[in-house]
Amino acid sequence: QVTQFAGIQTVIESVASARKVHFIDLAIRSGGQCTVLMQALANRQGAPIELLTVTAVATAGESWQQRIQETGKRLASFAEALNIPFRFNCVMVDGIRDLKEEMFEIGRGDTAVAVFAWNILKNFRAQAEGLDSLCGVLRNLNPCAIVIAEFEANHDATEFVERFDGAIALYGALFDCLDDCFDRSDGDREIVESAVGIEIRDAVAVEGEEERVYRPMRIEEWRDYFSRVGMMELEISSSSFYQAALLVRNFASGESCTVDRDGKCLVTGWKGTPLLSVSAWKFYRPVKRRLNPKRVV
Repeated sequence: QVTQFAGIQTVIESVASARKVHFIDLAIRSGGQCTVLMQALANRQGAPIELLTVTAVATAGESWQQRIQETGKRLASFAEALNIPFRFNCVMVDGIRDLKEEMFEIGRGDTAVAVFAWNILKNFRAQAEGLDSLCGVLRNLNPCAIVIAEFEANHDATEFVERFDGAIALYGALFDCLDDCFDRSDGDREIVESAVGIEIRDAVAVEGEEERVYRPMRIEEWRDYFSRVGMMELEISSSSFYQAALLVRNFASGESCTVDRDGKCLVTGWKGTPLLSVSAWKFYRPVKRRLNPKRVV
């Protein structure tokens, strides 16, 4: 919640004066981050929102498609309650390399585009040229901000012992956090543990980069990569940082949770172990946006 709040607050600040906003979510899940954005747009002064478009991107599959459409219906109902003009799109692709600029219905020059990538880029990095392909598409969409959150881990080491030690440090702290913050019978905890279990097996038991499903990186490595593809880092604002720190203090186990700066980004940790980084980016030299009137649903 803390990192998600800081991330969406950065999006809110980046579209503060835009009357038309296109929010692209690469891992929408239940859409809680979208509801926070909607509330902020509904409450802002001086620049009423004319249209909010949310586009969810996911790989093809009936279960994913059904879940995303259900999320879209909930968001549409919430937008109606807030009196926000709203449109929801779902872009399904077999793999991230199949994603194309023309699949998005982006408005003309007055539409502000923001991208939200929550703990998902590690999946695309594991696909051959997947991350490079995604960055090429996003560059053409010319987003005002790309907000990224990723675990502070690296599973690229060829030696088993190095990967094992890294997994113990990160996931040990994460499970300790779950013990303090959730009951063992909590459904949300079961979902997190199931997902993390898959990542642990991928990090420790799978040999060879080509076979891994996840390839996370630490923030300094993400900075190297994004610099190579022509992106500049935006600063997570002091307001976002201090509000995230305030939110931590409201939790029962807040004394164990840390919120620190690493350059321009924010890093949350548990009892001194960095867990998740939140950073924001944009392209140095955006290309002229090409428009396609065809709508993809």
